[in-house]
Amino acid sequence: MPNLYALLVAIDAYPSGIPPLNGCINDADAMEQLLRTRFSDASLHLLRLNNADAKRQNIIDSFRSHLGQASGDDIAIFFYAGHGSQVPTGGLFAAIEPSGMNSSIVCYDSRVLGAPDLVDKDMGVLISEVTAKGVHLTTIFDSCHSGSMDRDLPSTEIEADAGAKTMGFGASKQKPSVRKVPRRADSQAVNDYLVNPSTLETAIRDSPTPPQPISSITLASTANYVPDQCGLHILLAACETDETANEYYDIEGNKLHGAFTFFLTQTLTNAKDAMSYRELVHLVRATMDGKVAPQTPKLESSGNDAMFGNLFLSLTPTAWTDYAIAGLSNLTNQWQLDRGALMSVAAGAHYALYPATAPNSDLADAGKAVALATVTSVTPATSVLQLDPGVQLDSDAQYKAVPTSSSALSHIDTWKQRLALTNPNTKIPATALDFLVIAYPGTPDQQELHCPPHKQVELTYRNVPAGQDNRPFYSGSITNKHNIPLTVALLAFSGDYSISTALLDAETQRLDPGQTVYLHSGTPLHCSVPGTAKDTTDEMLLVISTDWFDATVFKLDSLNPAAPPSPTRSMYSNPLPQQDFTTWRVTFHTTRS
Repeated sequence: MPNLYALLVAIDAYPSGIPPLNGCINDADAMEQLLRTRFSDASLHLLRLNNADAKRQNIIDSFRSHLGQASGDDIAIFFYAGHGSQVPTGGLFAAIEPSGMNSSIVCYDSRVLGAPDLVDKDMGVLISEVTAKGVHLTTIFDSCHSGSMDRDLPSTEIEADAGAKTMGFGASKQKPSVRKVPRRADSQAVNDYLVNPSTLETAIRDSPTPPQPISSITLASTANYVPDQCGLHILLAACETDETANEYYDIEGNKLHGAFTFFLTQTLTNAKDAMSYRELVHLVRATMDGKVAPQTPKLESSGNDAMFGNLFLSLTPTAWTDYAIAGLSNLTNQWQLDRGALMSVAAGAHYALYPATAPNSDLADAGKAVALATVTSVTPATSVLQLDPGVQLDSDAQYKAVPTSSSALSHIDTWKQRLALTNPNTKIPATALDFLVIAYPGTPDQQELHCPPHKQVELTYRNVPAGQDNRPFYSGSITNKHNIPLTVALLAFSGDYSISTALLDAETQRLDPGQTVYLHSGTPLHCSVPGTAKDTTDEMLLVISTDWFDATVFKLDSLNPAAPPSPTRSMYSNPLPQQDFTTWRVTFHTTRS
């Protein structure tokens, strides 16, 4: 078993003048208990910084001295529960921070005792120092920094009072809080950064990954990522950019927690199977839905998403098991499925429900289902379920849901069904996004194609001197031109009947108005014609929704998974719901010259 080096930071009792929190120490306790059940005393090296111990310099020193002991195949984890905020850049990082604000975590001495906040750029430097040794590092933030730490200050007292009334708290009881304090007025001094700001800004700007809609912590750590040398950094964040990180009252334990940490640790503790990061976040998202104010946990990585398929805090990859999640919504008091029209779910579809703790191997055995249910209505991202008569389920529990007709749908039929996904009644205009494909970028033959109106991209092998790569290549970007945030995924359908979501850095991308994401991190992609064929056709499907959705459920393996992957065959390398979605389909036709 590899060594696990863990640094847990939790701050409830800030100095006078900073609103206190009530669940952060409980969060760290729950995380420590989880780690101690999974790792032996000999392999677990754990350090905690609580309240006054969590001063800025102490966090930095502990990150370097404690997590810095990890090397090789060791695993490290950094956990933070406390306030998040913002700090003015003072004109620095202008190229990557147009808002002029750094995101930050508020250390114990950050505000009234004279120390700076710990900003995202510094956290990225600390992360890159640890991963440079090949260590796999997981960071977990349960604070209002999560998506990017750039929200305005919420009305904490109003939200806290509302939560207290809902949960039956009296005036003298602890109240659930929102983990956010006002932004600082003063900018961080140049000498307070852990690395020269101009050096870091240059590294970020010149990184193979241009600025993406990912957290600024991940962006900063990505700047120093070296493939095949650095270990991967994976980040779990409590919420999206425009959401708050809420506290949650655990009735059974009679204590407050961060909602994200509570459901994360509960999911891991109750699971009968070890689960991957991707499956873990899928379950946590579904479990939180309807139980707390809108809050969408995030999963992202610097380097690539190869680690998403690893078991949590492990180097072991695991296969993805496709299932939906069913649960009783506290908002509508109806049983709900976390899939809808985007995944071709239609009214009348039948699902078998299994306990969320059931091993995935049980999902193929209908006899082990605890209930059957029928879809009665659908929205883009969710569906309403009607349980069969006489069925009694735990209203506080979540259930894995599998369509009962899934075995009757062949692999090819599934591939075709997903490619044909459309919504003829959409109100999302064709001008909502600019999907730009650039053929032969940087050459005299460069062509810029906006899709739509273009629905087909013609690519031809090039006449180049012998020894040079003559395969056609392209790059691309997607820009939100609409006046509301939109969620997108780009699906690549290949001739081996596989579906990949790897064209974008994150499988599901949320784009604010004016925001741009680049295909394959801005690096050109090559197309090729396999074997002796004269041409080949591949399809892209851009899925656009006003709701957040999980693009991982679209993925489909090759029809012949035993065949070794070809390095040249594929086109790719490794708010409140508005109830609308649409799709744009683009055909890539590649011809051998």
